[in-house]
Amino acid sequence: MSEVLFIRENPWMPRVIRADGELRLELDAGANANHDPRRFAFPVSEAHLEVLRDDLTRHLLLWSAILPLCEAAGTWGPLDEPAAVALLDPILFGTPSDVESLFRDIRRDIRRLVAQGADVELLERGQLFVALRSASAWSDWSLVREYDANRQRAGLAPLDKALLKYTGRYPRGEKGPARDPGAVDPGLLPEVTRVIATAEQACAGMRISRDRRRGEHAVKQRDWRRIEEKVQREVRRAFPVLAGDAVRAVSFLMCSEAADKARKQG
Repeated sequence: MSEVLFIRENPWMPRVIRADGELRLELDAGANANHDPRRFAFPVSEAHLEVLRDDLTRHLLLWSAILPLCEAAGTWGPLDEPAAVALLDPILFGTPSDVESLFRDIRRDIRRLVAQGADVELLERGQLFVALRSASAWSDWSLVREYDANRQRAGLAPLDKALLKYTGRYPRGEKGPARDPGAVDPGLLPEVTRVIATAEQACAGMRISRDRRRGEHAVKQRDWRRIEEKVQREVRRAFPVLAGDAVRAVSFLMCSEAADKARKQG
């Protein structure tokens, strides 16, 4: 039998238990062959427990450092317990500068810290303690999706990024159709407007029909693809330097607006 001695409101964070008279840090991470989370544990001391209880920042940093060890264990392998134990004192008792130096040399799960609300810019500079002032125990994976999208699109040209922002497809590709000129740098807005005007002209007079056999809000995919292909072809012809993401974002906007118009007309 084990007894939970310390757990934060987020049950996924490492918790301290007492098992067979020994304090252990326990967490669920990685996955087994059935894709269920694996449970790992390794010994800690009363002093470690005290820091974990009082210092959310160090608790999060330790979590970030332990997760790669759990992933390395794979679906059935054991946790590298000596490596896990060796992280305890440096992270929980080290000075901020020493901890930040350590994190430059070890594997760590930066996306985990992003999910907890860390300031990304400071995080990428290695200023971990300042970055985590805004963090909480609760995870917000929309922040990670935003972080991933920003990294993937870091090499895009300014006009590409502006189109993604204007159409609501940046930084996350989950929002519905939108025209948000306020999200665009005013200096780029005229160019964005020209691209949108080209797309509008390409699909002028084209419609998307309802497909009631597939549901109340369904539309005919054939019509959607027809507009999509026409818009993408004309936009690429007029603006050959645009990235694929930007062109697809513009065609998605045109198709979504046409579909929304069809639904409103009944």
